[in-house]
Amino acid sequence: MAEPIVVKEYSKNIKIKDCDLGKLHHYLECQHLDSALKVTPSGIETTSWVGVIKYKNTHFQILPKLIYTKEYNEDYDEKTKEETKSNILKNLIFMLSYTKKLDIKTSNDAKLLTSKNPFIEILIREYTKSLFECLKRLTPKKYVREEDNLNYLKGKIKFTENIRYNSSNQAKFYCEYDEFSENNILNQLFLFVSTCLYNISNDSYNKKTLKFIMNYYSDIKLIRFNRFKAEKIRLSRNQELFEKPFKLAKMFVEKTSVDLSKNKFENITLIWDMNKLFEEFVFEIMKKFEGELGCKLVAQKGRRLLKNDTSKKRNTFVDIMVEKGDGDELERIVLDTKYKKFVSSDDFSNTDVFQVSTYCLLHNAYHAILLYPKYGTNGPDRDFELNIDEEIKEKYQIDFKTINLQYDYIGKKENLESIKEDIKRILNVT
Repeated sequence: MAEPIVVKEYSKNIKIKDCDLGKLHHYLECQHLDSALKVTPSGIETTSWVGVIKYKNTHFQILPKLIYTKEYNEDYDEKTKEETKSNILKNLIFMLSYTKKLDIKTSNDAKLLTSKNPFIEILIREYTKSLFECLKRLTPKKYVREEDNLNYLKGKIKFTENIRYNSSNQAKFYCEYDEFSENNILNQLFLFVSTCLYNISNDSYNKKTLKFIMNYYSDIKLIRFNRFKAEKIRLSRNQELFEKPFKLAKMFVEKTSVDLSKNKFENITLIWDMNKLFEEFVFEIMKKFEGELGCKLVAQKGRRLLKNDTSKKRNTFVDIMVEKGDGDELERIVLDTKYKKFVSSDDFSNTDVFQVSTYCLLHNAYHAILLYPKYGTNGPDRDFELNIDEEIKEKYQIDFKTINLQYDYIGKKENLESIKEDIKRILNVT
């Protein structure tokens, strides 16, 4: 696979060689990816989406900007660049697993994190390890509907086909029957995905394990899958053990297109919106420590903007609603996450304030918090207050807060504890 072009969120004027920008733009539009990667006359632009986009021989690895200790920079020496990229990937993968967007654990394999295509290799490693461990315990079998012209009666006779094939040979029976077989659609999916991944992986362990899986499935029929065929597969009770590799296999099929001549993934799209990921990560941490925070949390609470309006498009949704106390002492806090830089009034957005003000009005809340990830070594240069009358200011309160996600590895117990303490401070919990 081609060496990836490593870029950051919100980068502009990215120049790429040996790529037809017109065809790339058409592909992005067809896959509804033009909001994640934009083709302009001056080059490529990235937005808030991070992950991997591979189109033919052009391979982008888009890194987030606000979840690591040191910003990735092409001016660094190779060792520093690899260490920084490894740091970013570990934090991104932890956030994806913590929010249950991916059922994977952060790899501590330094070699894998510094490989040519680390993000893809990490996902392949999780798929191969989980499937390999499952196959050591059980081979998934399932009743499969079969039809065959047999010398004996099995199942039921299909009379139309029996007349067609056996009118001159009444010693045979054209039968339809159920066979408890390994050659079922789940194993066919695993074989297909393993074959495709084997042809794009460069990691020796991944290739070795994938080769073992392909040999193990040597009696399984190799058929090609698309997203529609994969979506129809449902795990039976005796196949629930394979839930993790099944989800990863479906993800590879749904997010990729296949080079039919070589049975390999030609175009790969594995991307996530950091705006949504940041919101869900904050919510999951608050939910985990809900008892210590002394509040009740509601994610994505919605309410119609207009009375007697049945349109679904005009609902307003709060990112996180925090409820403290009860009865007459009940306090509602609207917590709206914003994955963007906020260190001075230059980063201030009127739209953000109008948005949370509307949330407060609709949801009978008098306190709103705009929560940003910490950027750089400093927080906002000063506290900000809205320019409103004192009488209204006493009733309504809107705070601008930051939370630190800049750690070598967010998943460490002490770092999660620090994030929890940041949230307690933000909610004014003693």
